Amino acid sequence: MTLYTKILFSLLILTFYPSLAQTYTVSFTLPQVALMDIEQTSSINLDLTKPTEAGNRLVNPSNNTTKWLNYTSAVASGGSRSISASITQLIPGVDVKLQAAAASGSGAGTLGTPSSQITLSTTPTTIISGIGGAYTGNGVGNGHQLTLSVSPNTYTNLNTSNNTVTVTYTITDSGVSPSANIPVNVAGSSSAITISPITEAGNDYTGGPYTTSNPISPITLGTYTIPRNVLLGLTLLETGSIVSQIKMNYLPTIWNNSLRLYANRNGGTGTVTGVCLCSAYFNNGTTYPEILQTDSNFFELMFSGILGALVTQVSYSTIPISIRLGGVSVTVPAATYTAQINFHQ
Repeated sequence: MTLYTKILFSLLILTFYPSLAQTYTVSFTLPQVALMDIEQTSSINLDLTKPTEAGNRLVNPSNNTTKWLNYTSAVASGGSRSISASITQLIPGVDVKLQAAAASGSGAGTLGTPSSQITLSTTPTTIISGIGGAYTGNGVGNGHQLTLSVSPNTYTNLNTSNNTVTVTYTITDSGVSPSANIPVNVAGSSSAITISPITEAGNDYTGGPYTTSNPISPITLGTYTIPRNVLLGLTLLETGSIVSQIKMNYLPTIWNNSLRLYANRNGGTGTVTGVCLCSAYFNNGTTYPEILQTDSNFFELMFSGILGALVTQVSYSTIPISIRLGGVSVTVPAATYTAQINFHQ
C-alpha cells in the first residue's frame, strides 16, 4: 500500500481593527479679478507736418506703436469682459485713431478679440471684447500692441495750437473683489494655505503649488494599532514586509479639473509595545504624490524582524500630512471650490 501525505496550505488574511480612515475637507474661493495697465507710460508726440509745396496736404506723422495693453481677468463661469477707450477732448479738424492688435506674448486663457480701428471720442468705445479668464503677460511685448495715429478730417477747423489729450482705457469690473490673500480652508484651518493676490496687470497667480504652512496641523492621521492576536501572524512575513497600504482619493463637491491636490507624509511614529528584535516603520509618501479621484497608494505601514513573546501590540501614530494645491490660475473660473480628501486602508 502506498501512503500519501496531504499537506494543506492556508492563506493567512490579516484584518486589523480599528481600521485607519479619515476625511478632510479642502475649500477656497477664487475671486473675480480685473486688472489692466498700459506699458510704456511716457507721453507721445504726434505732430502734423506742413507741406513743402503749395497745394499739398499736411503730412501725417508716423503711427505710434510703443504702447502695450496688459490685463489680468478672472470671471465666473460664462462671464466675459471688454475694454473701452476714450479721449478727454476732441481736437478741432483732427481725428485721433486707435487700433489694438491681437494678443501676443506669454499670456494664456481666453484672451480678448480686438475691434477694427476706431476714431477716439469723448464717449468710450470698445476696442477689445470677449475677455474671459486670462492673463496677457506683463510688460512691453505682452498683450495687445496699440497703434495710435492722427490725421486731418476738416481743414477749415484746423488751427496752429498745440493740443494735449489723454486716452483713458476702462475694463469692465463687475463683481471684482479687492486684491487680498486668499485663504484655503483645510480641515477647519483657514490659514493652512494662503494664495497670494495678483498685484500687477498681466500676471497670473504666482508661488504655486501652494502647501500647508504647518504639516503637523491641521492634518495628523490617527493611531493605527495591531493587537497581539494579529501580530502572531506577522511572524510569517518576510523582513521589510508591508503590513498595510494607506490609500487616498478625493471627492469633488464643486471643483475644476485644472486644480490639483497632493499629499505628503512628513514622518510618523512606529511603536512596538514589548521586547523583540523587530521594528515598525513607514515607506513612501514623501514626494507629494497627486491625490486622484480614484484610489491610489499613498504610503505603506511596514514591519520587520522577529516577534518576541512579550510583545502585546504594534502601533503606527502621529503621521503628519501636508496638503498641496496646484493649478490655481485666473483661467479657472472664479468660484468657491470644495473637495473631500479621503485617507483609508
